[in-house]
Amino acid sequence: MWLGRKQSELRASESPRSTALHLHYTGQPLVTVRGPVTGSAYRFSSVQPVQPVDSRDAKFLLGSPLFRLSR
Repeated sequence: MWLGRKQSELRASESPRSTALHLHYTGQPLVTVRGPVTGSAYRFSSVQPVQPVDSRDAKFLLGSPLFRLSR
């Protein structure tokens, strides 16, 4: 029992703590993208181009020319 508890504690401590980054969508139409890490859906539009995105997903979205970090 002790070993199993220790292993689960290690796994919990290894999970990355994420923070939200605000990404700016530079496209025009409404778009919903699913984060490849968290599976969260993020909806961007020209009316609401800036949205908070989990940092684990943001690094993938920033690989697209349609997204940049918000200032």
